Amino acid sequence: MTRAMARITPWIVLAVLMGLAGCDPKYIEGTKIEDSDEAREVVRTVEMYRKAMESRDSDMLIALASKHYFEKNGDSNSRNNYDYDGLVNFLRSPEFRQVTAVRMKIVYRSLVFNDEHTVVTVRYHHSSDFKLPPAKYKVDEKAATGDGEDNFDEEVWYSKTDDNEMVLQLEEGKWYILKGM
Repeated sequence: MTRAMARITPWIVLAVLMGLAGCDPKYIEGTKIEDSDEAREVVRTVEMYRKAMESRDSDMLIALASKHYFEKNGDSNSRNNYDYDGLVNFLRSPEFRQVTAVRMKIVYRSLVFNDEHTVVTVRYHHSSDFKLPPAKYKVDEKAATGDGEDNFDEEVWYSKTDDNEMVLQLEEGKWYILKGM
């Protein structure tokens, strides 16, 4: 190798390495999901779901659900399964309305599209806190004499942390939640 080549070779290697570094995939901000218009639209839909849960907006949750929605609830008891109408009934029920506050954080793990890119499975980890009235009214012994406190007005925060999947389907150019709400 000549002296001129010895001086040029490190620069070529550096240029190649810099070029390869520029090929790193771009991610949707705050996620490890590769950025594309399609992926952004899916994440935007799931974020609308998260915000609707936090504001307890049953109308928005219903609007995000596919008319083909079906939930198996992960067990063999078919009485636990419900479709779109069952989802609507639950979201309009007193049980759903008694939740007075929700905080939800989603960490996206992956998006897996079918071959036609009409169905996507969103895998994520979520942390949820929700506030409910007490399970039942109870009086402590001191409260009965006027010296203690009861829990009649006390709301209780519950927490849930779990990995989850949500399946969305592309219908008339828009993503709708097919299961996992």
